[in-house]
Amino acid sequence: MHTQILESSDLEMLTRVLHHLCKQEGHRLDSDDAQNVAAKLVYLFQSGMVDEFDLMDTMAARSRENLRRFG
Repeated sequence: MHTQILESSDLEMLTRVLHHLCKQEGHRLDSDDAQNVAAKLVYLFQSGMVDEFDLMDTMAARSRENLRRFG
């Protein structure tokens, strides 16, 4: 697990990903949904997924999977 302290560049990248995903999904940034997305992003990042586009792709795939499962 990637447990280093998040650098400002890491936070900037995670913020970009969060804004992109929330815009795609129609979540307000101050919503519980956005907080859940942010928590998942940090988890993935700390698990070793540190590429911006990998994070976007993984989160988008999870969103599509949830739509298929729960309609």
